[in-house]
Amino acid sequence: MKNLIILIISLTASFSSAQLLDDLDNVLAATNNDAQKLVDAYIAPLGQSLTYSLNAGWASSAKTHKKFGFDITLGVTSPSVSDAAKSFSIRALNLEQLTSTATSASTVFGAKKNTTFAYTLPGGSTQSIEIPGGLGDDLVMNSLPAPYAQVGLGLFFETDLMVRYVPKIKSQGAKFGLFGIGFKHNLMQYFGVMNKLPLNVSALASYSKMNLEYQLSTTNPGQMVNYDVDTFTIQALGSLDFPVISIVGGFGYGKGDVAFDMLGDYTISFADGTSKTLSNPLGSESSYTGTHAMIGARVNLLFLKIFANYTLQEFNTLNAGVSVSFR
Repeated sequence: MKNLIILIISLTASFSSAQLLDDLDNVLAATNNDAQKLVDAYIAPLGQSLTYSLNAGWASSAKTHKKFGFDITLGVTSPSVSDAAKSFSIRALNLEQLTSTATSASTVFGAKKNTTFAYTLPGGSTQSIEIPGGLGDDLVMNSLPAPYAQVGLGLFFETDLMVRYVPKIKSQGAKFGLFGIGFKHNLMQYFGVMNKLPLNVSALASYSKMNLEYQLSTTNPGQMVNYDVDTFTIQALGSLDFPVISIVGGFGYGKGDVAFDMLGDYTISFADGTSKTLSNPLGSESSYTGTHAMIGARVNLLFLKIFANYTLQEFNTLNAGVSVSFR
């Protein structure tokens, strides 16, 4: 059972090699509750990072398109992993069977240091498992970058429709898909003569959904992982838009709901020669919410726009990219 978490990462941010959660079978052998607690603690920062990535980069200016104007944007978001998200306290998990001489263990973004746990089977036999370390130095600028492509279209009432879409991609037993939709509405139109100023103020709301289905076994198609991330954000944006440069800022609220399920039947072998079968052994849901503030700049070169902005939140996020924009 290999590369469970790295499959998620490789499809969202181009990571391609590491051995994480290879011992998931052994974790299941201890107890379902202990296995669930360890897996949840290990992958929790991944859900946070993806939440901040999916909620970022929706606008580089508060200005909206003219009717049927459009833009095509390619960018990358880079949430900086906080130090607190790189490890978790073993004692705080209140494990039922597993014990360890270590007081903390790495999360998926932590140091490349494995953590060993032991448990005693009913007959007295002792079995050990090893939870692998995290990505450590493989992170890019202490971050898991996530690229995105987006199309914006000017509609009626000075409102832009924005869409992100990745059709279901199949690769090495995995299916990955992404959909996002957002709306940006220019508020300056309600302030009469002020609408002629280079100042633009708008409200933006967006929703994104990412889904990953990962086949764990080539011989047993029922053994799979399903990983869903649903995010929502609402922001107030303001920008000064001049012919060559735009300065943008904003603040808002974001939310992410993450669901993780390990599906199928699994036969677990114990050190004493016994075995048991588990059905749909792992499943959890978690949510991440918070406010954020953003500031950035954009260079306007005729139809080409080059932008960068920085969002202050739990995982401070850098967003940068280019777009081709008309009207």
